[in-house]
Order: sequence, then C-alpha cells, then structure tokens
Amino acid sequence: MTWFLIALSAPFLWALVNIFDKYLVDKFSQREKEKVSGGLVLFPSIMAVIIALFILFFTANVFNLPVFNKLLLMFSGILTIIWIIIYLYILETEDVSMVAPLFLLIPVFGFIFGFIFLGETLKFQQIIGSLVIFIGVLLISLDFSGENKKFKWKPVIFMTIVCLLVATSGIIFKYVTVENNFWVSSFWEYAGIGLAGLIIFIFVPKYRDHFMHINRTSGRQIFLINIASELMTVSGNLLTNFALLLAPVTMVYLVGSFQPAFVLFLGLLATKFFPHIGKENLIKHVLLPKIIAIIVMIIGSVILFI
Repeated sequence: MTWFLIALSAPFLWALVNIFDKYLVDKFSQREKEKVSGGLVLFPSIMAVIIALFILFFTANVFNLPVFNKLLLMFSGILTIIWIIIYLYILETEDVSMVAPLFLLIPVFGFIFGFIFLGETLKFQQIIGSLVIFIGVLLISLDFSGENKKFKWKPVIFMTIVCLLVATSGIIFKYVTVENNFWVSSFWEYAGIGLAGLIIFIFVPKYRDHFMHINRTSGRQIFLINIASELMTVSGNLLTNFALLLAPVTMVYLVGSFQPAFVLFLGLLATKFFPHIGKENLIKHVLLPKIIAIIVMIIGSVILFI
C-alpha cells in the first residue's frame, strides 16, 4: 500500500494550499477600502515568472515550438490567472470547506471536453459519477445557517466557471504537450501567467494599489506563504506522478478526490487550535449537511474513476 500513502499525500498538500489561500484572503482583503483580494493574484504571477526562468535555464530548446502552440499555452496561463481571481473572490465570503469540494467538478468537465475535443471515450459510469457529483454540489450549496434553507447560487456559478477554465486549460496543455516536451510546454504556460500578471499590474489600478499596499506591509510574509504553497502544489503533482508509476491511474486519481475531506478536517483543526488561521461553523445543522455533501461528491468520484 506504499502507492496509497504516496497518492494520499498529494491531496493533503493541496488541501493545505486551500487553507493558506483562505488565510491570505481573510487577512489581506480590504473591502472597506474597495480593495478586494485580487491584488494577491500578482504574487502567483511573480512566482510563475521565477519558475519560467528556472525552466529556461535547465531546459533546452524551449523556443523550438510552433508559434500557434506557444500562443495556446500562454492563453492557458492567462486562463489560470482568471480562475485564480474568481476563486479568491469567492473565498472572501465563503468557507474554504464549501469552496474546495466544488473543484471536484474539474474531472467532470475534463471528461466532457476530452470527449468533445480529443475524441476520448465517455463511459456510462463516468456519466453516472458526474451526475452524483452534481448532486453533491447541490447539497453543499444549501445554506443551513439561517432559519430558512437557501441555495448559494453565487459560489456555485462562479466556481463552475472556475472549473470550466481549469478544465479548458488542462485540455489545451494536454493537446499541445502530447507531441512536445512537458517542461517546454510548462515554460510557455508559466510565461502566460506572468504576462497576465503584468497586464493586470499595468491596466487594473485597484489590483495594483492593493498589491503595492500589502507588499509594503506584509510582502515578505506573503512571498513566504506563496513559496510554501507553490512547493506544496508542485510536490503534490510530483507525488501523484510517482504514484502513477506504482498503481493504476484510476486508483491514484480516486485517492486525489479526498482533498475536500482533508480541507474540512484541516479547517476544523484550525478552528479548534489555530482560529487566527481559519474558522469553520461548528453548528451541527450546518456542519452535518456539509459532511454528507462531501461524502456524496467523493462517492461520485469513485464511480467516475472506476
């Protein structure tokens, strides 16, 4: 079961990244000054430039790629910045344990796009699994905190857009990288992320001012957190790739679907021992439906990947 522990480490690290994202948004969002957390997106852009430079230094022939493929990959990077902005915006008002499970929609859209654009086969159980995940989405989107239940349309719509953008970016990367080097493709995607950050810095004063403000007051702290997040993200990706060498692909991806459960666990842990980092609503009639919804979505992922 070594592969299982290796594969399980990846969603745990990604869940930590989700917790860090929520911490940054809660600490540095400034709605009272009409400066939302969008300025935080410039830090991942800077990290992307640094990573791109490392790839350029250690990888040969990064420019030996058709112009159209370069543009596609850079467009994929721009899509990444767009979905990060939307994701941070939703984190300003919603618990991370409600937002993170919605990322399980990504493989659903990935299967659909793969079927449409890459000629991949869409099996019956994948359709059923997708429907079960959608049921989980509906459950986790119900707000039980008030006297009357209400459906949270806003986070669902925006996170659906996020998942569509992530899936689109993945399809573009896979389409280009099938016949080219992984690191070459990664260079151009990270270059696109850096370019998007530069465009935002120049043409979006609200995000630029917020970025400059938090850079003056807490720049070092944010950079350290972003470096840690990036290292955990990359480590999770590498652990997943290593686990793929030891076990069937479907089993590895299935283990990855436990990320929302880790997010909820870490959120509850933070609420109990580190409330300055994160807080979860511990009221029974709020927490229990969330747990049930996450279980339903994981079951949908099991059906999706078997």
